[in-house]
Amino acid sequence: MSNYNLASTPFVKKLQTLGVALLAVGAIGLGAMAAAGMNNLYAGYILGFMYVTGISVTLLFFSTLTFLANAGWAVAIRRIAELLSGNVKFGVPLFLVPLALLAPNMYEWWVPTGHLAHLMDHSFKGLYLDHNFFYARLAFYVLFWWMMHSFIVGNSIKQDTATDIEPTKRNWKRAAPFIIGYAVTITFVAFDLLMSLEPAWFSTIFGVYYFAGNFVSTASIMLIFVNILNQDGLLKGVISREHYHDLGKLMFAFTVFWAYISFSQYYIIWYGNMPEETFYYSKRLQGGWEVFGWSSLVIHFFVPFLFLLRQDVKRNPALVKLGAFLILFAHFIDLSWVVLPVFGGAHGEGTHFTPELLIAGISGVLLMGGVFLIAGAQQFKKHPAVAYNDPYLYESLEYHSGSYDRV
Repeated sequence: MSNYNLASTPFVKKLQTLGVALLAVGAIGLGAMAAAGMNNLYAGYILGFMYVTGISVTLLFFSTLTFLANAGWAVAIRRIAELLSGNVKFGVPLFLVPLALLAPNMYEWWVPTGHLAHLMDHSFKGLYLDHNFFYARLAFYVLFWWMMHSFIVGNSIKQDTATDIEPTKRNWKRAAPFIIGYAVTITFVAFDLLMSLEPAWFSTIFGVYYFAGNFVSTASIMLIFVNILNQDGLLKGVISREHYHDLGKLMFAFTVFWAYISFSQYYIIWYGNMPEETFYYSKRLQGGWEVFGWSSLVIHFFVPFLFLLRQDVKRNPALVKLGAFLILFAHFIDLSWVVLPVFGGAHGEGTHFTPELLIAGISGVLLMGGVFLIAGAQQFKKHPAVAYNDPYLYESLEYHSGSYDRV
């Protein structure tokens, strides 16, 4: 295999086949749930979009962060993140257009009535949630992510055939502004598309909460792909247990970070006990939604915390991959707890869990997850799976902490 080009390997074909299958199942499921009620369509669509988009953009962030930090250890696995982030230029714009068309029916603030109309007329929210401004922000997010991908991933791929390290130098110089741009856009897309589902509610750390869930999921999906590729012998001589260990440490650290942010948001609102804040949680602690909240606490924090606490687990490819799948599932439960209760009944009323909403949420994730895998397969066809000409690759290959061994 020349330069880790996977175009002719069964891996790419399997990845594309799986993507098509998930897309088909998701589309059928979402369509069936939409026939039972349009609220199911709205819930499944926004949940799937925010789940897959958050991970896609954060994969791009991971690559940019390694350039900013000159992280030599990550060079061997960085290209996997870059290729999987191809969905930023394909799936994200593709699914954002229907979302923009559905927005008038999806968001209560589009045509506010009663107390909400009064609130928007007498606060900054009325200006911020202007229809044209909303569309302009969505366009800006996609444009910025497109530019970020074209520059960072583009230079990384150019380095493969470059005779000097100029493409990598360009990424070193421009990584910081792109990191800042990512922080701004991931925060405000969380405000615009998730928090504004309930426009009377507010939280200043909601963007960080969304980021934390995305980052731990990003580390998890990278570890899963590293494991699959390595088990198939496609990264032979590149991956060591150190790479599993470090991805496992990121999963562990950001599991704790997510729990800290999530608890901080809940505790401050509980302690303040202000009606304009507490209604968000009171809706989610009744009607069957409390199961999602407690499940998220258990499988998004306690189980992965205890599981990943041990060093030998993080260094065991099979075991740490189980933890990665668990975290991806936990991220779905967490976002379901944020999104689905909004669509369980009329806006502002107490809502109840329905199986149709959950099936719609699963279908939305499968639909857009299928496109994510298809976009990734296309990138793996075009580009090598390892940044084989990166100036720090040798450091990554020889990276160890005393108990070094290949897997």
